[in-house]
Amino acid sequence: MTLSVNQQVWKILQSDLAIQKDLARKTINMRALAKYLIKKYELRTSLDSIISAIRRYQIDETFEEEETALLHIFKDAMIATKNNISVITTNISPGEFHRRFCKTTGHHNHHGMRMVTGTKGIKLIVDQHDLEEFKGMFTKDEIEIIEHDLSEISVIVNEKAAHTKGVIGRLTSELALSNINIHELIVCMPEFLVYVKHKDLVKAHDSLLKLSKEA
Repeated sequence: MTLSVNQQVWKILQSDLAIQKDLARKTINMRALAKYLIKKYELRTSLDSIISAIRRYQIDETFEEEETALLHIFKDAMIATKNNISVITTNISPGEFHRRFCKTTGHHNHHGMRMVTGTKGIKLIVDQHDLEEFKGMFTKDEIEIIEHDLSEISVIVNEKAAHTKGVIGRLTSELALSNINIHELIVCMPEFLVYVKHKDLVKAHDSLLKLSKEA
């Protein structure tokens, strides 16, 4: 199915947070943006048609409602950070890990440990001072990789996040705009746990803090 000019342009705009922000703030030149889109995406249509599509997107009530809803979700979010995190990627099943964990640790408390499960293995996110203890639970062949020098950013947002589309995309896009690579992301609404390299922590924290104050 061939997309109309409006559909093509709107699809592009919906995927580009930086442009969306400039449109919402009315700080972008329409003609310059239209020329940019034609060149970058090789759009085979007239400049005026692209400009018209952008204007329709900009004044569309849905766009404005979604932007307002997203900003409200992040308004006054609670943001906390934690350093010295390591991630152990293994190839054993969650069930096997639980058997070993319960047997090995007994009544020891590991409140800082988080587990991410997949179809082919698990990842343990642990405090670096507990790393050797957790490594001892696996054989060398069961550990695929260990990442060091990570930091955790906890972002607790408005409880309506679970019912608002685009929340995860907005958070990750904000970090991408700051050239931050996300190593791990855990979502437990209304909390997001974002893991980045320690060297990127300050920039990532500032980016998310700015997002929480935009509304």
